[in-house]
Amino acid sequence: MLVNESIAIDAGAIGLFSSPKEQEKIRHVLLTHSHIDHLATLPIFIENVFTGKPDPVIVYGSTPVLNCLQTDVFNNRIWPDFIELSKFPVSRFLDIKPFEPNQTITLEGINITSININHVVPTVGYIFDDGKSAIGYVSDTAETEEIWERLNKQANLKAVFLEVTFPNHLQWLADVSKHLTPKTFKLELQKLKKDVPIFAVHLKGRYRDQVAKEVAELNLSNVHITKFLKDYTF
Repeated sequence: MLVNESIAIDAGAIGLFSSPKEQEKIRHVLLTHSHIDHLATLPIFIENVFTGKPDPVIVYGSTPVLNCLQTDVFNNRIWPDFIELSKFPVSRFLDIKPFEPNQTITLEGINITSININHVVPTVGYIFDDGKSAIGYVSDTAETEEIWERLNKQANLKAVFLEVTFPNHLQWLADVSKHLTPKTFKLELQKLKKDVPIFAVHLKGRYRDQVAKEVAELNLSNVHITKFLKDYTF
């Protein structure tokens, strides 16, 4: 997911998105957690946008996520150690910046707050606020509390993107992997006291049609399945 073309939430697919020229527009990558579907193309993306200039793309994450990048990704086994190489002026592949839960940073005129959510590894959701509009991004997660409390206090909240991963018959799998089904997706939405559009994200590919059908059967008029490559304006 991209915000204003220049900020990416996670890096599951950005290294395969369009051309390297288009990818160059992305200057900031916010990592929610360390699972491979959220990191998969980060090394390819960084290689694609490398220019040798002193202002590389910046990758943000909590301490556990950044530790994972060093230990499990940029380790000279899975991929060359871009973090170490970036210490040299001629090979500035990326900058790494800690972004811990309950911190707020400002990128491209947008205040972004990181908030813990409930997954099997340390994971955060985000609230984006440009002063006029705010949106919430809540994925990957099972039942959670803090981010809903924060979103309920956002007077300018315009939309929420919320995960729904598995169909209802795989509730057991959603429970052990800490994801939502349409059933628990509906329960989470009851915690939000704002009448705003809800966009379902993170539907597993194999079950996408079934999950979308079960979400539609909830008969929630403000809930939509997020469409690939569609622009949303708030």
